[in-house]
Amino acid sequence: MNDAVKNVVRQISPPILIDLARTIFQREKQTALKTQHEHRNRSARQNEIILRESLVLKLHPASRHGFEYFCYRSPDCVEEMDIFIQQTRDKSRLLDIGALHGIFSLAFTVGHPDKRVVAVDASPVAFARLLYNIHKNGLRNVTPVECAMSDSPGELRMHYEWEHAVAAEVRDSGQSFLTVEKRTGDDLCQSLSFAPDAIKIDVEGHEVKVLKGLSHVIERHRPLIFLELHPTRISDEKDSIEDMLNYLAAKRYRITSMDSRNLPIHDAGQLTQLQRLLLIPS
Repeated sequence: MNDAVKNVVRQISPPILIDLARTIFQREKQTALKTQHEHRNRSARQNEIILRESLVLKLHPASRHGFEYFCYRSPDCVEEMDIFIQQTRDKSRLLDIGALHGIFSLAFTVGHPDKRVVAVDASPVAFARLLYNIHKNGLRNVTPVECAMSDSPGELRMHYEWEHAVAAEVRDSGQSFLTVEKRTGDDLCQSLSFAPDAIKIDVEGHEVKVLKGLSHVIERHRPLIFLELHPTRISDEKDSIEDMLNYLAAKRYRITSMDSRNLPIHDAGQLTQLQRLLLIPS
């Protein structure tokens, strides 16, 4: 079915039918992905997960459930990982911001000793898992950094959501808080003499400030950027998606969906749900 026909179907179909069809399709896809995953992992050891063919990762027991989202639990995450692996084949230096347990850092470096990663996370709980996974995979080309990335140095008050350290507005009065060091990406990269040609950002609403703190890196090194966009949390932080996208356009970046379809700035500025974007330097 071509795009024109799909658009007509969307226009004449009630929203409830579209949502139902989407749900059925997602469940069928998830079932197929799980079957593939189980077949691929039939020879995996207890402390391993075979993320993709020939990509075997050793992992902390607490990492397995989260890693499985990129294998079958979430078709969107599976697509994101497939595109990340494909788009970074010719990249050599990844800045992984919001690394959590490090699945993107591991996918980038395992089997590629010539590549280098700086993996950053602000959560002490997640950072411990990240260190474990780096160690168990014998990766000497991953530099872990425990801090928050932002638009200025100093300290940042955050709260836990699962093992994520989140700076946006608290939605549950029972959350526990932590205060962490914050740095700009420009300062961090300069201090490590690191020139990334790819950046992955997943910071639960702090992405506008993270990008502002990477201004020099973006202008000088023109990295490919994988951005997870959290519209509601960005609003909670009093930031503007449209301002951020205009900022990127001014730096000559093309804003696309993960499958590289152009996303007009006006349309992107109207987003209300989590979106995974690929930002491509002109």
